[in-house]
Amino acid sequence: MSRRFAWLLLLLCGLAQADNSAEKERLKKERAAVEAEHAQRELACHQQFAVNACLEKARIEKQKALQAVRTQELAIEDAERNERSQAQAERLNKKAQAAQERNKPAEPRPAKPPRQAPDKPAKPPSPKASAPDRSAHEKEQREAFEARQSEIKAHREEVEKRNAERAKRKMPQPLPVPASAAIP
Repeated sequence: MSRRFAWLLLLLCGLAQADNSAEKERLKKERAAVEAEHAQRELACHQQFAVNACLEKARIEKQKALQAVRTQELAIEDAERNERSQAQAERLNKKAQAAQERNKPAEPRPAKPPRQAPDKPAKPPSPKASAPDRSAHEKEQREAFEARQSEIKAHREEVEKRNAERAKRKMPQPLPVPASAAIP
């Protein structure tokens, strides 16, 4: 057990990070050995009188051994994740620096001389609409508004009439209660 603890410390310190694949292979073999040993113990337990107690003891020993292997595997996986996250952070930093360099203006450019307008004559500013034109336009808008208001009023009256007719209709009687439901 102390040997496994030492391996765990080495992994956590980062001393054994160089050869993670070999370490994973070793742990895989160790797991297979634990499983094989457990199978042997199960066979031996079936030869004893107190089978359940022996099987329980074998199962507990297997769990302890596999827990140690799992702890080492988790340490290796954690180290790999840290390496990947550092590599990703470096890639992002490089990408951000490249983006900054692209967005940073190179050298200040000399000011361009103002553009001169072509020799075409400029359009005269449009005169505001005269008073008679405005009043005619306002009159058209007022007439359109009044027409829309009369349409709304006619629609409202139609809906009210339809609702009143529906209210006057006689509602149908509910269905009778079945005879089987009437008997308590």
